[in-house]
Amino acid sequence: MTRDLASRRNRAAALQQRRPAVPADHTETPILATVEWQGEKYPGAPYADGAAWELFSALPRPDFLPNTRPGTEFPHRRFVHASEVLRDGVPAVADDQALTVPLAPGLDLEYVRRLTQTPHLDPAARALLDRVRRSAPLAPGDLLERPVTAAQAARLMETAAVPGGFCYRRWDTAHLRTPAARSVLGGETEPGDRWAFALRWPVADPADYEAPVAPDYEGLTAMPSSDRRGMPVLGTGFAISAAHLLPEHVTADLTDLPLPEGARIVAYATSGAEYELLDYADRQWTPLRPDRPVDLPGVELGRAHQVRRVLREATRVVWNGIAGSLVDADEEWARFRIARPGPDVLSRTGAEAVRRGVYEKWVARAEVAPAV
Repeated sequence: MTRDLASRRNRAAALQQRRPAVPADHTETPILATVEWQGEKYPGAPYADGAAWELFSALPRPDFLPNTRPGTEFPHRRFVHASEVLRDGVPAVADDQALTVPLAPGLDLEYVRRLTQTPHLDPAARALLDRVRRSAPLAPGDLLERPVTAAQAARLMETAAVPGGFCYRRWDTAHLRTPAARSVLGGETEPGDRWAFALRWPVADPADYEAPVAPDYEGLTAMPSSDRRGMPVLGTGFAISAAHLLPEHVTADLTDLPLPEGARIVAYATSGAEYELLDYADRQWTPLRPDRPVDLPGVELGRAHQVRRVLREATRVVWNGIAGSLVDADEEWARFRIARPGPDVLSRTGAEAVRRGVYEKWVARAEVAPAV
């Protein structure tokens, strides 16, 4: 299907400009409201367009982080999703963004969460999870994030592409503000990492994304740990989580997409601070406040970076009867990415895992044919 990519990028950027982001690394204490979380009352403030709340405490509490604001009267804080917070006795979450769960005898949020963690669902359970996902579909302008390593972020300085694979709506993950918390998103975070990084971009066309559910992506659920990077794929359309509903998305057929205007590279610190580092526009990454205390190896944060390769459209191809896409190519060789990875396909191709859910292999250019 042919799409006007320029108009899609401009439309997504315009939508994002109409919904300006609230600064996430607050340096001043925001206007506080009294809210309830887990049966106790706290002063708190919303952020990320109301997707999450920052709660404050004058006394130390389990799992609260130090508040890095100087001179604050609340030296402890915690980040929680808006669906967990009550304000004036009702959930402090916007209905048009939140996932909704149908209620019935024996059917509640905890039951649905358990289903999201259960591979090989029966048809009725799968239909229920599909209904929950459809209650908050992707829309143009919604922000998505994909965890990236420092090395992957550095490569983005050269290529204007959304690297294909797993991604998450920021609305669903805005409360995950430390490297440890964000490890559930399936990135390559190591215990003790001081920073976690993400690529954030506005959705241009929701049709560019799919739910990674069985049977279409069932091969990923059967991938042994020796052939996998990051967290296992459950095939339910949700990430592994003991406390939340975290819907997963993948780029269609795991292909790369053109990078929309307004994309950003973001860093998350162990303190819970969130720093937007670089903004993409006009084939260039521009620093946002280069004085931020972030170490991103291989990237000089104090200067602009001109992109050398701009992706226009994903190139879908077939190699030896296997569907996929081209990541890179010259006259003799092509970097082939599998559209539907699974143990059987890996045994036939010898492809390697480059990140969670993404498998690639160098092949002879002459063996690649356009997909019909």
